[in-house]
Formats: sequence, C-alpha cells, structure tokens
Amino acid sequence: MRSFTDERILKMMKKDSSAGMEMLIDTYSGLVSYIIRSKASGTCTEEDVEECVSDVYVEFYRQLDKIDLKKGSIKAYLVTIARRRAIDRFKGALKEESHRRELDESDYYAIPDSTPGPEKTAMTKEQGAFLRKAISGLGEPDTEIIFRRYFLEQPIAEIADAVGMKRPAVSKRIERALERLKVVMEGYV
Repeated sequence: MRSFTDERILKMMKKDSSAGMEMLIDTYSGLVSYIIRSKASGTCTEEDVEECVSDVYVEFYRQLDKIDLKKGSIKAYLVTIARRRAIDRFKGALKEESHRRELDESDYYAIPDSTPGPEKTAMTKEQGAFLRKAISGLGEPDTEIIFRRYFLEQPIAEIADAVGMKRPAVSKRIERALERLKVVMEGYV
C-alpha cells in the first residue's frame, strides 16, 4: 500500500479519474474498511460492508469539486462519509430486522467476553438482539440518536447537526431514550 499526498490524489482524480481513484483507495482503503467494519459489521452482511465501502468512494468522487483541503484533509472527508454510510447501513439493517418475524441469531454479534462459554455466548447474542430490537423500537429520531451516540461514539454537537436539532434537545432525547431502554431491559435481563 502506497501513500500519496492529498494534493497529488486530488490533482490525479481531476486529470485521470481511474488513476486518481486507485491512488485514493491505495492510500485510504484500510481506514475506510476499518470504520465500516467496526460500525456496521455486527448487523450487516459481508456483502453489505463491501458495498458500503464502495459507496464511500463513489460519494467522495461525486463531491470532488466541493472538497477544499484548506477546510479538511481527504482523511477527514472519508471518515465523515464512512460514518454516514455505516449509519445508513445500520438503519437499513434495523428496518429489515423489524420487518422479519423470525430472528436469525447469525445476524447478531456478541459483545466480547473474557471467558466466553457456549451458554454465555448464546445469552450475549440474545441480549444483543433484544437490545437492538428495543433500540429500533424507539422510533426516529431516537434510534438514530442512540446509534450515533453509543455505537459511533459521536459527540452530542455532531449528532445535533446531523439530525437538525439543538444540543439540549438531543441530550434530553438521549436521557429519555435511555430511561425507556432501561425499563424494557429490566424485564429481560
């Protein structure tokens, strides 16, 4: 994997889009793949993850004329796009999951445990599935807000900008959503 400067990548993309895209992917493929996999792989198939990675590069290319390296690096642009694509994939997976009547455990991930036995792993997967179902049951925009805050670990200011709300409103929604989840999970855990 070779690393190119941002200026060189942009110049090449404008001159020869294929060569420029190859430079972009050579330089940032590890980062983009890591972000998508870490944020969406638990709920999305491998094909969804790969498609999401491709979508990041397509969106970057579409925004090529808007990219200003004085405002941010290519890395920053790609990280933002990758996070947004991961959110979209996660939300799509949640919607699909809510439409299915039978739950398939292979779609759910388990939170790593230091001493995982088969019973513990099965219980953790079941709890994860139940929690995701409870989060999707919050409705919008609460589902997106909780996902952004606790899965993508975004700051409240960034979430507020993304969902078009003020920071205090987002904080209050988080507080209320967590209370609702606590009630739901008390009966389960």
